[in-house]
Amino acid sequence: MRMLVFSAAAIAALSATSPAAAACSDDLVKADQNIHRTRAELQNAASAAAPAKCAAYRKHVASLTNVRNVFAKCDTGTTKSQNAAATNAALAEFTRQMNESCKK
Repeated sequence: MRMLVFSAAAIAALSATSPAAAACSDDLVKADQNIHRTRAELQNAASAAAPAKCAAYRKHVASLTNVRNVFAKCDTGTTKSQNAAATNAALAEFTRQMNESCKK
């Protein structure tokens, strides 16, 4: 839930900081939509069989990786390092959860 609030706030901040950041708005909007979609899919798969749950984790981790890449390219604000740290922490946590849930 914290990631959803963070991503919405980051998109608003990034698109308002400079013309260069405004040029990233399509990527930021797509990343935000994707993170919301994959988070919902992950929540819906919480009680699903392992293959469905693992697929949802993989999609969400890929989505977070995309968010990290978009932020690295587009974030020019004063909170860039905090945004990067929060995104990296979320990515690490979901990767850990995926690895635990999808052990082979």
